[in-house]
Amino acid sequence: MKKTILALAILASVVVACTPKASKTPPPPPPAPEVAATVTGSVEAGGIIMASAKCTKCHGNETAHVPKHTFAEQEKLMQSMAKKAKLSEQETADLMAYVKAKAKS
Repeated sequence: MKKTILALAILASVVVACTPKASKTPPPPPPAPEVAATVTGSVEAGGIIMASAKCTKCHGNETAHVPKHTFAEQEKLMQSMAKKAKLSEQETADLMAYVKAKAKS
């Protein structure tokens, strides 16, 4: 009898320990860049939102290099990174407008 009670107690503790725990609710996704661009009325604003949402996943907060180079120097590189980041045509256009506005003249 003692063995049965001990076995049931161990089984109960294993079941309680192995049950899935309640997970935290994930944070809401950031607003879509197209929506943000239309809200602010500026494609450049859509580009900065795009950069903060997509580019920072790989690069962190590295935006200081944009004003140091001309748009022509950055254009080909930005196109290849847009493909890797799987940006839509509209997202790529917004990002390129932002880079063009911030690039060295």
